[in-house]
Amino acid sequence: MQIRSSVQAVIVKNEKVLTVKKVAYDNKTMYILPGGGQEHGETLKEAVVRECMEETGLIVEAKELLYVSEYIGKNHQHAEWDSHVHVVAHLFLCSIIDEKGFNKGSETDPEQVALEWLPIVELSNYEFYPSKIIPHLINGIRNEKTQVYVGDMG
Repeated sequence: MQIRSSVQAVIVKNEKVLTVKKVAYDNKTMYILPGGGQEHGETLKEAVVRECMEETGLIVEAKELLYVSEYIGKNHQHAEWDSHVHVVAHLFLCSIIDEKGFNKGSETDPEQVALEWLPIVELSNYEFYPSKIIPHLINGIRNEKTQVYVGDMG
């Protein structure tokens, strides 16, 4: 199996983080950060800008690399579906440059049902995935991170 390189955008506005609401697996609702796979010949920053445009319609600038995490499917609650998956995710803090196209993404994921701004400090009250990244996100947004590589988020 190949390892997939991916990106995720951490976009904060008014103490809330932008999430993609999805209905996946057993018709379960979950929230994730906007993002997706890096394409051949594309830098990580270019990938996060493109993915944000495709999923959210926002034009963003990729700023600081907050975290590198992994998703090794066989170690997770969704191993039944994802045992073959291994993704290395690069989470970038992003700032909004233009929000005129918000919620008008050009290539949304089939499971995507909405975009929602969730209160940062209340992320654990939602089906945010992966939940193990929440404390790191809060620290990164507050500029209190202590490490970049956070490991397998299973």
